[in-house]
Amino acid sequence: MAEETKQVQMTPELTQTEKIKNSIEQIKGKKSKFLFFIVSTPNPAASIYEIYFHATTVKNLGYDVKILTDTAGYVIPDWIEKELTDIPHESMEQAKLTVRPEDVLVIPEILSSVMEQTKELPAIRVALLQSIDYQINAVMPGVEWKTFGVEKIITTSQNLKDVVEEFFGKSYDVKVYTPGIPEYFKYNGELKRPVISIVGRNPNEIGKVVKLFYAKYPQYSWITFDSMLTDSKPPQPMRRKDYADRIKKNFAGVWVDRIASLGTFPLECMAAGTIPVALVPDLPPEYILNEEGEPKENIGVWTNDFYAVPLLIGDVVTKFLDDSIGDEIIDTMAEVASKYNQEDAKKDLVEIYQGLIDERLDIFEKTLEKLENKEETITEEVKQD
Repeated sequence: MAEETKQVQMTPELTQTEKIKNSIEQIKGKKSKFLFFIVSTPNPAASIYEIYFHATTVKNLGYDVKILTDTAGYVIPDWIEKELTDIPHESMEQAKLTVRPEDVLVIPEILSSVMEQTKELPAIRVALLQSIDYQINAVMPGVEWKTFGVEKIITTSQNLKDVVEEFFGKSYDVKVYTPGIPEYFKYNGELKRPVISIVGRNPNEIGKVVKLFYAKYPQYSWITFDSMLTDSKPPQPMRRKDYADRIKKNFAGVWVDRIASLGTFPLECMAAGTIPVALVPDLPPEYILNEEGEPKENIGVWTNDFYAVPLLIGDVVTKFLDDSIGDEIIDTMAEVASKYNQEDAKKDLVEIYQGLIDERLDIFEKTLEKLENKEETITEEVKQD
């Protein structure tokens, strides 16, 4: 029997011109992939919420979006609205992805290891900066994001942008967007109760504030501090909608977070008509400062002194019981909070992310033009020879 001959068809290697044309076609057809990296956390965090908000905003533009998690056992947060988490998830350990030059990787500042691991990939890589402390802690001394080839940054405040440019130079492309507080935090005249919401990054500091308050004001022992967890046993994180309903019922909210760069909790309190009593972080949120760099009036009570916090809580309790918290305070807080709404946040993010794609398209088209002009020149030279 004659031996069968099998012919193997080899796919020819694409030229650089053909590769660029393919990328241009992919971009114009909205075939770019957006990969958002995320880390597990047992507690609700505004940083995690914002990543889902970004991803959903891009998804609604018609792009292919995926969440890459740090562990295979990642649990999708149930405290975030379902419509924000309805995105394919895949662990970084198990992901088998083909990343192209027209794709976008969005990497939180805490994941410098991912920045390093992806530095050879041709995709657009963007650092999402929400905390300067996380950025600094995630890298070795003398190392910055440019070491990993990351030059594009999205951040939540002009203050953070200023810090980046002050210490790392102005060669980074830093885009600032305004995070948005959901509409369901808006105060609608709910009756306030003698309960104080209290949140912070360090449980020991929170416990210290509560104990010092009761030590100074034993007559207010009947005032309750609300840790903003469910009433179940054991307590669990609350859905954000329930969290908002709880804040709107409480008359004050205490916030102690030294390393926060924006601080959504005070804004949530302002929107909810709840008086924030807060320790000013190392990098003060720009929404609390006037033109002289001092805290504004009628947007809660702010201090740089940790041990003043329990005393200021006492002052706010007294005014609450005397019914001397005027409407002008509620109105001013609502005005400040209204500038941090989700509609404006979406507009900012659409402009930023679409801008990344448009910029990459422009680069490809200019590169293609140069290559085609070069090929035409070579062809003409060959004909002349």
